[in-house]
Amino acid sequence: MNKSLLHITHFQGKREQPLRNVFIHAPTLYWVEQGHKQLWWQDQSYEFNRANWLVVPAGQYLTFVNTPKQNAFNARAVTFFQPPPAEWLNQEEAVSHSVPMVKVSESLRYCFDIICDMQTKALSTQTQQQLLLAFYTELRHIGALHLLFPSDNQQVRDKLATYLSAAPGDDHKIDVAAQHLAMSRATLTRKLAAEETSFRHILTEIRMSHALGLLQRKFSQMDTALACGYQSEVRFTQRFKEQFGLTPRQYQMTL
Repeated sequence: MNKSLLHITHFQGKREQPLRNVFIHAPTLYWVEQGHKQLWWQDQSYEFNRANWLVVPAGQYLTFVNTPKQNAFNARAVTFFQPPPAEWLNQEEAVSHSVPMVKVSESLRYCFDIICDMQTKALSTQTQQQLLLAFYTELRHIGALHLLFPSDNQQVRDKLATYLSAAPGDDHKIDVAAQHLAMSRATLTRKLAAEETSFRHILTEIRMSHALGLLQRKFSQMDTALACGYQSEVRFTQRFKEQFGLTPRQYQMTL
């Protein structure tokens, strides 16, 4: 099986969707194709629609409202697992002081459609890597690549999040995760603490983000809870509301 270089998620809604603390575990690009997304970023408000992309690096938390147009909100999110060459990355850019917005041009749209479509083709990993590299080249050409990849120094938190996101509902153990990351449990715990997080915290964040995607796909609340590793629907509902500011049922009502 070919290695997955990116993942595409479709988001829809018929009513306004206010969400807070949405964890971005890997570099992600959002394109709102109908309606608009109002994002709060660094104490400023920005609107995203068909004319621009929201591009954010790993490790960010987003607070936003998705607003439908003509009773429909539609957006695609592309999560990237393959970084560009390290020498392309400008470590002097500070993402915290950058507006996470890219104006959509015809060339960017063309490259975007190619990388979204390539997963439906029987292409080798090497071919997909070259197509993805072409997309990164266009972003680099307009000086926007750093918005997705501010540095080639990936944090341990981000590596762990990518590993856990492959199967959020599994009964993950820190010892197994540490082995996957080629370090001891003690080293993993220490490095995560230095990044002001923990194994359990990251696992919970990944599961909550996974829950949003499952509810979008019309999973029931109970099935979503089970798929996210929760045996108690009540506990899952409490954690979901604590994270996003609304219950799973309230979120379902917007779809």
